[in-house]
Amino acid sequence: MSEFAPNTNEKEPQPISRAELTLPTAEQAEALRPGEKDPLDALLAKQEDVAEAARDTVEQISNEDPRERFQALQDAAQPVQQVIIDTKLSFRQTMQSVHRRQSKAVAAVSSALHNPIVSTVSDAAGKTVSRPSGLAGGGLMALLGTSGYLYMAKHYGFSYNYFVFLALFVAGFGVGLVIELLTWAAVSRRKTA
Repeated sequence: MSEFAPNTNEKEPQPISRAELTLPTAEQAEALRPGEKDPLDALLAKQEDVAEAARDTVEQISNEDPRERFQALQDAAQPVQQVIIDTKLSFRQTMQSVHRRQSKAVAAVSSALHNPIVSTVSDAAGKTVSRPSGLAGGGLMALLGTSGYLYMAKHYGFSYNYFVFLALFVAGFGVGLVIELLTWAAVSRRKTA
């Protein structure tokens, strides 16, 4: 256990006195060698040069008319070039770049889906046919209606007609769209009032 005991034979480091940290005085400093310039004189000369340049700049700016300076800056400015972006060309180039990196089958399906005619029909259908409220209304009405219809068919013994599902879905889709339209009208009326 003696290896963990503090060693009392070592001397603790003594703090350095402030006198040891001070720089030598001018009398203690080494004299300049022959041909050597005083660094303090060089520093003062450099400071004087910078100060003189700053005075010249301030004098030059104070003598200028701000309107003339502004006009000179405007004349020196380059005219802004307008860039016209052709969206159809950009889209075509992007699609070609993407198709090069895809497999042939995926590129064929992608080019068929991104055909302008298919895109136009899809966008129009997305705004009208595939309304979430219509799909929710159609799905809910078809589920509840066909469940009741199936129960009645089993209970009363008549045959189940599969066309009923389609008819209920279309009717529910219409009801969902009407509910969305009424909700939209009520909200927009509240905003304007």
